[in-house]
Amino acid sequence: MTEATPVRARQALRWLAAQGALHAGAILVGFAVFVLLFQTDLWSGVTILFYRGLILLVVAFLITVVATAALAGLGRAWGLRRRDALGACVLSLALNLSVFVIFPVTIDRSISVFLLGQMAADPEARFSAERARARFESVYVGEFRQVERRLAEQTASGNLAADGDGYVITPQGRAFIRLSARIAKVFRTDPRMVEGRPPSENAPMP
Repeated sequence: MTEATPVRARQALRWLAAQGALHAGAILVGFAVFVLLFQTDLWSGVTILFYRGLILLVVAFLITVVATAALAGLGRAWGLRRRDALGACVLSLALNLSVFVIFPVTIDRSISVFLLGQMAADPEARFSAERARARFESVYVGEFRQVERRLAEQTASGNLAADGDGYVITPQGRAFIRLSARIAKVFRTDPRMVEGRPPSENAPMP
């Protein structure tokens, strides 16, 4: 072992510590900025949560790049370079996207979350499948008008087009369903959600 070996080991450990601090800082700054942006009115006119979230993700990413590049500049003595900030910010962006899709988007759209919320509001009540279905139809579908909301969102997204007093699926919408069917097959999700089978004979007609 040469005399330079301990020096190189210390330099390597210092560089690893600096990288860890840089990436941790980017993750914390990126998440904090992303959450704070949701508390503002920026792009509040975008009524679809997912689309607004994507816009704010980009804004948070750009702010994080600036902040993290400054941190990298301060850490030059520890072997950091400004280009290291980009990798840290990409990691921050990926984690923010994952958290956004798993939590806020799911909470905003999940039928399971809705049913749990209804049961939590009346924790002493016993919910049968029939009672849960009735609550879903009267509140989620009726009072909250979630079917109308979904139709409006898909129209805004370009997957549906208004046609008289109804809607028709667009070529983009059919392409999305074909893609969804492939994804469903790969991950073995419930194929009925994308197959579009006609209702069974015993099902109530719309």
